[in-house]
Amino acid sequence: MSIIGIGFIKRNRIYHLVSHQTDTSKERQYLKQLKNVEFQPVFILGVHRSGTSILYKMLTATGCFNPVTAYHLINYNELLSNNHEQKEQQAKEQLTESFLKNGLLDRGIDRLKITADFAEEYGFLLSTQTIQMRITKKNLALFTELCKKIKFIAGNDKPILLKNPYDFPNFLYLKAVFPNALFVFIHRHPLKTISSTLNAIRTILKEKNPYTARLSRIYDKCYTNLLLLKPLRFIFQVVPECSVVVLTRITKKATEYYLQNIEKLPKNDYISITYEEFCSHPQETLQNIMERLSLTMAQKIDAASLINPRKVEIDGSVQMLRTSIYRSMKAYFNLFHYTIEC
Repeated sequence: MSIIGIGFIKRNRIYHLVSHQTDTSKERQYLKQLKNVEFQPVFILGVHRSGTSILYKMLTATGCFNPVTAYHLINYNELLSNNHEQKEQQAKEQLTESFLKNGLLDRGIDRLKITADFAEEYGFLLSTQTIQMRITKKNLALFTELCKKIKFIAGNDKPILLKNPYDFPNFLYLKAVFPNALFVFIHRHPLKTISSTLNAIRTILKEKNPYTARLSRIYDKCYTNLLLLKPLRFIFQVVPECSVVVLTRITKKATEYYLQNIEKLPKNDYISITYEEFCSHPQETLQNIMERLSLTMAQKIDAASLINPRKVEIDGSVQMLRTSIYRSMKAYFNLFHYTIEC
């Protein structure tokens, strides 16, 4: 869902997570119990629409991780109190029911079903404190508290599984502040990610997406401000070439960061895969990831049955600019054996 922060929207993004509890005094009294909680972060990182969501879903299905969920984000100010008062399951059921009442069966931009346990991006919580959706010095304490809360209420020693495309060009900082962090990088053909991102933005601008509105205040306000909504629709639908140029620059910047800095990470602390190989050999790729992370699947899963590759038709405006896109990211294309035609 964080694709709404791409491009010029990114500069003004402000997200709002609605908690079911307005009085946080109960939550505060339990925070001291987090003091000695330690956690192992495992970050799934890639550019927007590169396959991070399906990878997140599949790794969660192994039963080896504690994922960040919609419940953790939307009910953040009552996680500890609900746990102590044994109200967690009730709160989750109420949240899922609220989704269903509003007709929220999936995210709208894809077929991923949403419930209170839907694995979601932690960036939405970070941006309630700062305008940044990636981890910075200003929101590091909030992110750490989130992970400690999840570890505490889970009551196990499983790693925290984390996903956030905004932190793809930020992994050296993540490693610096969390020396025990591990990374799973996923890559996809740039023409596909740019097209998919463009289509996703068009979808949420065409008609109001209730789930996106639940997470994003600026998106929600777009539909009450025609002076903002109409120009956005015009740019992404009538003159999409302009938006493709912006999306290409963002993608180029992120992939250049990866190329310039990946060798600075210890080789044993990350694994890099492509969406294409993941779709072609899901079981083998999943097993390879687990071995690299030194984990054994708690639950045997049929990876092939869980993955349903999205068929992305390259948008006409992306096709028109594909030569320029290829030239601007030639080193990245070559590294993963991507060609100008896909």
